[in-house]
Amino acid sequence: ISAHDISDKIDYQGGYVSQDIDKDQASVTLYGLNDKIETIFDIFNDGFINACFPKSELEKLIAIRKNGFNISMEKVSTICRQEFNKYIFGKDSQYGKVAEIEDFDKVTQQDLIDYYTEFYRTHKPTLFLVGKVDDSFIKKLKDWASKMGTTSPTYSPDIFNQTKGRIRTSKDGAIQTAIRIGQLMFQKDHPDYYNFQILNTILGGYFGSRLMANIREDKGYTYGIGSGLSVLDDSAYFFISTEVATEVVDNTLIEIYKEIDKLKNDLIKANELERVKNYLLGEFLRQADGSIAMMENFKNIYFNNLNKDYYTNFIKAINNVTSEQLKELANKYWIKENMLEVLAG
Repeated sequence: ISAHDISDKIDYQGGYVSQDIDKDQASVTLYGLNDKIETIFDIFNDGFINACFPKSELEKLIAIRKNGFNISMEKVSTICRQEFNKYIFGKDSQYGKVAEIEDFDKVTQQDLIDYYTEFYRTHKPTLFLVGKVDDSFIKKLKDWASKMGTTSPTYSPDIFNQTKGRIRTSKDGAIQTAIRIGQLMFQKDHPDYYNFQILNTILGGYFGSRLMANIREDKGYTYGIGSGLSVLDDSAYFFISTEVATEVVDNTLIEIYKEIDKLKNDLIKANELERVKNYLLGEFLRQADGSIAMMENFKNIYFNNLNKDYYTNFIKAINNVTSEQLKELANKYWIKENMLEVLAG
Protein backbone atom coordinates (compact mmCIF):
# COMPACT_ATOMS: atom_id res chain seq x y z
CA ILE A 1 0.00 0.00 0.00
CA SER A 2 1.33 3.43 -0.93
CA ALA A 3 1.52 6.58 1.16
CA HIS A 4 -1.15 8.06 -1.12
CA ASP A 5 -3.50 5.13 -0.44
CA ILE A 6 -3.00 5.46 3.32
CA SER A 7 -3.78 9.17 3.12
CA ASP A 8 -6.94 8.47 1.08
CA LYS A 9 -8.16 5.87 3.59
CA ILE A 10 -7.66 8.23 6.54
CA ASP A 11 -9.30 11.06 4.64
CA TYR A 12 -12.31 8.84 3.87
CA GLN A 13 -12.80 8.33 7.63
CA GLY A 14 -12.75 12.10 8.17
CA GLY A 15 -9.30 11.97 9.72
CA TYR A 16 -6.16 13.98 9.28
CA VAL A 17 -2.49 13.26 9.92
CA SER A 18 0.17 15.93 10.48
CA GLN A 19 3.88 15.44 10.95
CA ASP A 20 6.38 17.74 12.56
CA ILE A 21 10.09 17.61 13.24
CA ASP A 22 12.47 20.06 14.86
CA LYS A 23 15.94 19.91 16.36
CA ASP A 24 14.70 18.03 19.43
CA GLN A 25 11.60 15.97 18.62
CA ALA A 26 9.72 14.34 15.79
CA SER A 27 5.98 13.88 16.11
CA VAL A 28 2.93 12.53 14.29
CA THR A 29 -0.53 13.82 15.21
CA LEU A 30 -3.78 12.06 14.36
CA TYR A 31 -7.09 13.92 14.30
CA GLY A 32 -10.49 12.30 13.95
CA LEU A 33 -14.07 12.11 15.14
CA ASN A 34 -14.62 10.26 18.41
CA ASP A 35 -16.32 7.27 16.79
CA LYS A 36 -13.76 7.03 13.97
CA ILE A 37 -10.46 7.62 15.76
CA GLU A 38 -9.82 3.91 16.44
CA THR A 39 -10.28 3.08 12.76
CA ILE A 40 -8.03 5.98 11.78
CA PHE A 41 -5.37 4.78 14.19
CA ASP A 42 -5.54 1.24 12.77
CA ILE A 43 -4.98 2.60 9.24
CA PHE A 44 -2.07 4.72 10.45
CA ASN A 45 -0.57 1.83 12.41
CA ASP A 46 -0.71 -0.50 9.42
CA GLY A 47 1.36 1.97 7.42
CA PHE A 48 3.66 2.71 10.33
CA ILE A 49 4.69 -0.83 11.21
CA ASN A 50 5.02 -1.87 7.55
CA ALA A 51 6.97 1.19 6.38
CA CYS A 52 9.49 0.26 3.66
CA PHE A 53 10.48 3.63 2.11
CA PRO A 54 10.37 2.67 -1.60
CA LYS A 55 13.26 4.05 -3.67
CA SER A 56 10.88 5.54 -6.24
CA GLU A 57 9.05 7.60 -3.59
CA LEU A 58 12.34 8.59 -1.97
CA GLU A 59 13.73 9.85 -5.27
CA LYS A 60 10.59 11.90 -5.93
CA LEU A 61 10.67 13.36 -2.42
CA ILE A 62 14.37 14.25 -2.68
CA ALA A 63 13.72 16.05 -5.97
CA ILE A 64 10.84 18.00 -4.42
CA ARG A 65 12.83 18.90 -1.31
CA LYS A 66 15.88 19.95 -3.34
CA ASN A 67 13.73 22.25 -5.43
CA GLY A 68 12.15 23.75 -2.32
CA PHE A 69 15.56 24.16 -0.71
CA ASN A 70 16.94 25.99 -3.74
CA ILE A 71 13.96 28.34 -3.77
CA SER A 72 14.27 28.94 -0.02
CA MET A 73 18.00 29.70 -0.31
CA GLU A 74 17.17 32.57 -2.66
CA LYS A 75 15.59 34.34 0.32
CA VAL A 76 17.85 36.49 2.45
CA SER A 77 15.77 35.57 5.51
CA THR A 78 16.70 31.88 5.08
CA ILE A 79 20.38 32.65 4.54
CA CYS A 80 20.41 34.91 7.59
CA ARG A 81 18.71 32.33 9.80
CA GLN A 82 21.14 29.60 8.74
CA GLU A 83 24.18 31.78 9.34
CA PHE A 84 22.76 32.87 12.69
CA ASN A 85 22.36 29.24 13.78
CA LYS A 86 25.95 28.50 12.79
CA TYR A 87 27.38 31.32 14.83
CA ILE A 88 25.02 31.36 17.81
CA PHE A 89 25.67 27.68 18.60
CA GLY A 90 28.89 26.86 16.75
CA LYS A 91 28.82 25.40 13.23
CA ASP A 92 29.93 21.93 14.34
CA SER A 93 27.28 21.59 17.07
CA GLN A 94 24.01 19.72 16.54
CA TYR A 95 21.98 22.93 16.70
CA GLY A 96 24.49 24.84 14.55
CA LYS A 97 24.68 22.41 11.64
CA VAL A 98 22.72 23.49 8.56
CA ALA A 99 21.79 21.63 5.39
CA GLU A 100 23.65 22.04 2.10
CA ILE A 101 22.19 21.17 -1.30
CA GLU A 102 24.55 18.21 -1.72
CA ASP A 103 23.24 16.65 1.51
CA PHE A 104 20.00 15.64 -0.22
CA ASP A 105 21.75 13.33 -2.67
CA LYS A 106 23.58 11.59 0.17
CA VAL A 107 20.33 10.23 1.65
CA THR A 108 19.76 6.56 0.79
CA GLN A 109 16.91 4.13 1.35
CA GLN A 110 19.05 2.26 3.87
CA ASP A 111 19.62 5.51 5.82
CA LEU A 112 15.87 5.87 6.27
CA ILE A 113 15.41 2.22 7.25
CA ASP A 114 18.22 2.47 9.81
CA TYR A 115 16.87 5.72 11.26
CA TYR A 116 13.31 4.38 11.39
CA THR A 117 14.48 1.18 13.09
CA GLU A 118 16.60 2.96 15.68
CA PHE A 119 14.35 5.85 16.63
CA TYR A 120 10.81 4.83 15.71
CA ARG A 121 10.82 1.08 16.40
CA THR A 122 13.44 0.69 19.14
CA HIS A 123 12.86 3.62 21.47
CA LYS A 124 9.66 4.14 23.40
CA PRO A 125 7.36 6.88 22.13
CA THR A 126 5.58 9.46 24.25
CA LEU A 127 1.81 9.52 23.66
CA PHE A 128 -0.51 12.44 24.28
CA LEU A 129 -4.24 11.83 24.03
CA VAL A 130 -7.06 14.33 24.25
CA GLY A 131 -10.73 13.81 23.43
CA LYS A 132 -13.65 11.57 24.29
CA VAL A 133 -12.28 8.03 24.04
CA ASP A 134 -13.07 4.79 25.80
CA ASP A 135 -10.82 2.59 27.94
CA SER A 136 -10.38 -0.01 25.19
CA PHE A 137 -8.76 2.54 22.89
CA ILE A 138 -6.48 3.75 25.68
CA LYS A 139 -5.43 0.14 26.28
CA LYS A 140 -4.79 -0.31 22.57
CA LEU A 141 -2.48 2.72 22.56
CA LYS A 142 -0.62 1.47 25.61
CA ASP A 143 -0.15 -1.96 24.05
CA TRP A 144 1.05 -0.36 20.82
CA ALA A 145 3.54 1.84 22.64
CA SER A 146 4.92 -1.08 24.64
CA LYS A 147 5.76 -2.92 21.40
CA MET A 148 7.71 0.04 20.01
CA GLY A 149 10.51 -0.22 22.57
CA THR A 150 11.39 0.39 26.18
CA THR A 151 14.47 2.63 26.04
CA SER A 152 15.02 6.33 25.41
CA PRO A 153 17.73 7.73 23.11
CA THR A 154 20.92 8.69 24.92
CA TYR A 155 23.31 11.41 23.84
CA SER A 156 25.83 13.87 25.24
CA PRO A 157 24.69 17.52 25.11
CA ASP A 158 26.87 19.83 23.03
CA ILE A 159 28.95 22.68 24.35
CA PHE A 160 27.85 25.80 22.47
CA ASN A 161 30.31 28.52 21.49
CA GLN A 162 28.59 31.73 20.47
CA THR A 163 30.34 34.22 18.21
CA LYS A 164 30.09 37.89 19.18
CA GLY A 165 30.12 40.82 16.80
CA ARG A 166 28.96 41.19 13.19
CA ILE A 167 28.81 38.56 10.45
CA ARG A 168 28.00 39.66 6.89
CA THR A 169 26.85 37.33 4.11
CA SER A 170 26.45 38.62 0.56
CA LYS A 171 23.59 37.69 -1.73
CA ASP A 172 23.93 38.92 -5.32
CA GLY A 173 20.90 40.76 -6.63
CA ALA A 174 19.17 41.07 -3.26
CA ILE A 175 17.26 44.31 -2.78
CA GLN A 176 16.75 43.68 0.91
CA THR A 177 18.97 42.72 3.80
CA ALA A 178 17.88 40.35 6.55
CA ILE A 179 19.01 41.26 10.07
CA ARG A 180 19.19 38.87 12.99
CA ILE A 181 20.63 39.92 16.34
CA GLY A 182 20.85 37.74 19.42
CA GLN A 183 22.70 35.82 22.08
CA LEU A 184 22.55 32.56 24.00
CA MET A 185 20.15 32.71 26.92
CA PHE A 186 18.52 30.60 29.63
CA GLN A 187 15.71 28.04 29.50
CA LYS A 188 12.21 28.04 30.96
CA ASP A 189 13.21 26.87 34.45
CA HIS A 190 15.45 29.92 35.01
CA PRO A 191 14.25 32.36 37.71
CA ASP A 192 14.44 35.31 35.28
CA TYR A 193 12.46 33.59 32.53
CA TYR A 194 9.00 34.97 33.32
CA ASN A 195 10.08 38.59 33.68
CA PHE A 196 12.34 38.39 30.66
CA GLN A 197 9.40 37.25 28.53
CA ILE A 198 7.47 40.30 29.70
CA LEU A 199 10.43 42.55 28.89
CA ASN A 200 10.81 40.93 25.47
CA THR A 201 7.12 41.48 24.72
CA ILE A 202 7.57 45.20 25.31
CA LEU A 203 10.63 45.33 23.05
CA GLY A 204 9.42 43.23 20.12
CA GLY A 205 7.10 40.44 21.18
CA TYR A 206 3.76 41.68 19.85
CA PHE A 207 2.33 43.99 17.19
CA GLY A 208 2.26 46.99 19.53
CA SER A 209 5.90 46.57 20.60
CA ARG A 210 8.48 49.34 20.66
CA LEU A 211 10.44 47.93 17.73
CA MET A 212 7.28 47.81 15.61
CA ALA A 213 6.24 51.32 16.65
CA ASN A 214 9.65 52.76 15.80
CA ILE A 215 11.01 50.82 12.84
CA ARG A 216 7.75 49.97 11.05
CA GLU A 217 5.26 52.66 12.02
CA ASP A 218 7.53 55.67 12.51
CA LYS A 219 10.50 55.04 10.21
CA GLY A 220 8.82 52.82 7.61
CA TYR A 221 11.94 50.68 7.24
CA THR A 222 10.17 47.31 7.32
CA TYR A 223 6.85 45.50 7.13
CA GLY A 224 7.63 43.66 10.32
CA ILE A 225 10.17 43.27 13.09
CA GLY A 226 10.05 41.12 16.17
CA SER A 227 12.02 39.62 19.00
CA GLY A 228 11.71 36.43 20.99
CA LEU A 229 13.26 33.84 23.24
CA SER A 230 13.58 30.46 21.52
CA VAL A 231 13.96 27.54 23.95
CA LEU A 232 15.38 24.17 22.89
CA ASP A 233 16.08 21.04 24.90
CA ASP A 234 19.75 21.85 25.52
CA SER A 235 19.95 25.59 24.96
CA ALA A 236 18.03 28.81 24.32
CA TYR A 237 18.63 32.08 22.55
CA PHE A 238 17.22 35.60 22.37
CA PHE A 239 16.79 37.09 18.90
CA ILE A 240 15.62 40.17 17.02
CA SER A 241 14.70 39.62 13.37
CA THR A 242 13.68 41.82 10.43
CA GLU A 243 14.22 42.54 6.73
CA VAL A 244 14.87 46.05 5.43
CA ALA A 245 16.02 47.81 2.27
CA THR A 246 19.80 47.59 2.05
CA GLU A 247 20.26 51.37 2.17
CA VAL A 248 18.66 51.64 5.63
CA VAL A 249 20.47 48.74 7.34
CA ASP A 250 22.77 50.97 9.38
CA ASN A 251 19.90 53.24 10.46
CA THR A 252 17.82 50.20 11.43
CA LEU A 253 20.60 48.86 13.64
CA ILE A 254 20.94 52.25 15.30
CA GLU A 255 17.21 52.37 16.05
CA ILE A 256 17.16 48.80 17.40
CA TYR A 257 19.85 49.58 19.92
CA LYS A 258 18.17 52.90 20.76
CA GLU A 259 15.06 50.98 21.83
CA ILE A 260 17.15 48.58 23.89
CA ASP A 261 18.95 51.48 25.55
CA LYS A 262 15.65 53.16 26.43
CA LEU A 263 14.60 50.04 28.31
CA LYS A 264 17.97 50.02 30.07
CA ASN A 265 17.89 53.70 31.02
CA ASP A 266 14.23 54.68 31.50
CA LEU A 267 11.41 53.19 33.53
CA ILE A 268 8.50 51.80 31.52
CA LYS A 269 5.42 53.97 32.01
CA ALA A 270 2.53 52.47 33.92
CA ASN A 271 0.04 52.57 31.04
CA GLU A 272 2.39 50.73 28.67
CA LEU A 273 3.21 48.09 31.27
CA GLU A 274 -0.49 47.60 32.02
CA ARG A 275 -1.26 47.22 28.30
CA VAL A 276 1.41 44.53 27.90
CA LYS A 277 0.23 42.71 31.02
CA ASN A 278 -3.31 42.62 29.64
CA TYR A 279 -2.04 41.38 26.28
CA LEU A 280 -0.07 38.53 27.88
CA LEU A 281 -2.96 37.51 30.11
CA GLY A 282 -5.20 37.47 27.03
CA GLU A 283 -2.67 35.24 25.27
CA PHE A 284 -2.89 32.76 28.15
CA LEU A 285 -6.66 32.61 27.67
CA ARG A 286 -6.28 32.09 23.92
CA GLN A 287 -3.68 29.35 24.40
CA ALA A 288 -6.02 27.52 26.79
CA ASP A 289 -9.05 27.65 24.46
CA GLY A 290 -10.05 24.07 23.77
CA SER A 291 -8.81 20.60 24.56
CA ILE A 292 -6.09 20.50 21.90
CA ALA A 293 -4.69 23.82 23.09
CA MET A 294 -4.64 22.51 26.65
CA MET A 295 -2.73 19.45 25.48
CA GLU A 296 -0.10 21.71 23.91
CA ASN A 297 0.25 23.47 27.27
CA PHE A 298 0.79 20.14 28.98
CA LYS A 299 3.37 19.11 26.35
CA ASN A 300 5.26 22.33 27.08
CA ILE A 301 5.47 21.35 30.76
CA TYR A 302 6.38 17.75 29.98
CA PHE A 303 9.13 18.32 27.42
CA ASN A 304 10.71 21.20 29.34
CA ASN A 305 10.63 19.34 32.67
CA LEU A 306 8.71 22.18 34.31
CA ASN A 307 6.75 22.20 37.54
CA LYS A 308 3.00 21.80 37.12
CA ASP A 309 2.47 25.26 38.61
CA TYR A 310 4.45 26.79 35.69
CA TYR A 311 1.46 28.65 34.24
CA THR A 312 0.17 29.75 37.65
CA ASN A 313 3.57 31.21 38.48
CA PHE A 314 3.80 32.86 35.06
CA ILE A 315 0.47 34.63 35.61
CA LYS A 316 1.61 35.72 39.08
CA ALA A 317 4.81 37.14 37.56
CA ILE A 318 2.82 39.12 34.97
CA ASN A 319 0.56 40.61 37.64
CA ASN A 320 3.40 41.46 40.02
CA VAL A 321 6.29 42.63 37.81
CA THR A 322 7.40 46.25 38.16
CA SER A 323 9.09 48.70 35.83
CA GLU A 324 12.11 48.74 38.13
CA GLN A 325 12.53 44.98 37.82
CA LEU A 326 12.31 45.12 34.03
CA LYS A 327 14.87 47.93 33.81
CA GLU A 328 17.25 45.90 35.97
CA LEU A 329 16.71 42.87 33.74
CA ALA A 330 17.42 44.85 30.56
CA ASN A 331 20.75 46.00 32.00
CA LYS A 332 21.59 42.50 33.16
CA TYR A 333 21.15 40.74 29.81
CA TRP A 334 21.11 43.20 26.92
CA ILE A 335 24.78 44.08 26.57
CA LYS A 336 25.67 45.04 23.00
CA GLU A 337 29.18 43.62 23.21
CA ASN A 338 27.73 40.17 23.96
CA MET A 339 25.42 40.18 20.94
CA LEU A 340 25.81 38.38 17.61
CA GLU A 341 24.70 40.35 14.56
CA VAL A 342 24.10 38.55 11.25
CA LEU A 343 23.34 40.50 8.07
CA ALA A 344 22.45 38.76 4.81
CA GLY A 345 21.77 40.67 1.60
